Amino acid sequence: MNTLGIGFKGDKMRYWCISTSAGNWEICRKNGVWGMDARYFVTLEKFMKASDKAVVYTHGGRFVAIVEFVEEHFYSEEDLGWTKGKLRFLFPYRIKFGLIHESKKPPKISFSTEELINKANWDKPNLIDEISFIADKGKTWNQYLQVSVVRITEEDFNTISKAITSS
Repeated sequence: MNTLGIGFKGDKMRYWCISTSAGNWEICRKNGVWGMDARYFVTLEKFMKASDKAVVYTHGGRFVAIVEFVEEHFYSEEDLGWTKGKLRFLFPYRIKFGLIHESKKPPKISFSTEELINKANWDKPNLIDEISFIADKGKTWNQYLQVSVVRITEEDFNTISKAITSS
């Protein structure tokens, strides 16, 4: 059993980083549901499941929460108010979650390294340097978080979770 009392289905728990805008996160939090578009159907169907855990990243460089998925995914056309860009969007492929912890002062990440005359200038150390799934620590680091969901290691999950709970 895990912290929310959900048993495993024989598969090992997976860890995820889920990413969205701050406004869409508020809708997710209020409804206890994460939504994705059709591009993520196979990932939901084959890999994500109840008992998996995720850290929540909001655009602009902040890890805001830790969640645990509590049911299997489902499809819904109920309009919850999410947007994609400036337009309303359903994100109909959904999975419910329980909030484990939400940070009152979310840890921020940003680039830490710049190139100066073909050499690395590591002059802005921060949380980004402690996680491995973001390999690019330079100015284009956020490309790893422009997708809705990415699988991360347990080690990265624990590192980010610690930063979230201690902030």
